[in-house]
Amino acid sequence: MQQPNDRSTGPARVEGAVATTTMGRQARRFVLASVALLLAACSQLQLGYNNADTVIAYSLDSYLDLDDEQERLARERIGALHRWHRSTQLPGYVQLLNDAQKKIAGPVTAADVRDFNAGVRRALAAIGEQAAPDLAKLALTLKPAQVDRLAERLARDTSKARRELVRFAGPESLEQRLERYVEQAEDWFGPLSAVQREMIRASLARRPEAQEAWMQERERRQRELVTVMARIRAEQPPLATATAWLRDYFAQLAEPRDPERRARLATYRDENAELVAQLINSATPTQRAALVKRLRGHAADLDTLAVKGAAGGRG
Repeated sequence: MQQPNDRSTGPARVEGAVATTTMGRQARRFVLASVALLLAACSQLQLGYNNADTVIAYSLDSYLDLDDEQERLARERIGALHRWHRSTQLPGYVQLLNDAQKKIAGPVTAADVRDFNAGVRRALAAIGEQAAPDLAKLALTLKPAQVDRLAERLARDTSKARRELVRFAGPESLEQRLERYVEQAEDWFGPLSAVQREMIRASLARRPEAQEAWMQERERRQRELVTVMARIRAEQPPLATATAWLRDYFAQLAEPRDPERRARLATYRDENAELVAQLINSATPTQRAALVKRLRGHAADLDTLAVKGAAGGRG
């Protein structure tokens, strides 16, 4: 019941995506290590998960240029986060995917898709809650130049994303968006029919400004991230206060307090949920089988990882 992402510059594809973004994929990697587990299209899920702590540490260093002590702290806390996640969170992911398989057997409603995505958001929120104290501890050690580097790297990412957006802003924008969405949908369903392609085209045509709206949201989130990290570095608050600031930041990625932003996000979720439900309900037996096979495969991989985590915990 995962919905494809129709934008190249928006949040990661978990709801067409929740938190998305390159910022979401990079600056938030410290706390969103498991996003790929729910949506990865590659067959090397277990390999990727087992090496997630190394990848996250490398990414964090590339954005902050950590000194030796900071790197030691980051690797220690990322390792602890990884162990916590493996031992406590994976069974819930398996259940989420198994529930989705059962839903696909019958008619699927937009509410079913929204429920699935809400489950994903809860999973991500749990990671943010767990990791915020560790990220706060690291933020308290940052130097001004490191915060400047974070801002510069995020701005560079945004500039690149802006250039990509311009490529899809011309008269062929709808067709290009359609082809990207179809490609992602076919990863899950297999080849789509002409009728299904038209479903996608009609849905995308009703929301022509979605890419620009998500770019603005991305830029706002980046500014807020830099602001909170700079505030922690400058004010040097107690760890509990810095943790609360970061938890608030992560919470607002999924549910902004600003009514206009929250309403826009809700509308996008609803539109995507309607489209995903339509695609599933129009699926042929072969397409449904492909979708179930993908979900079952990811659930099996996650279950294996969870069993290994439980065994490691006992050891």
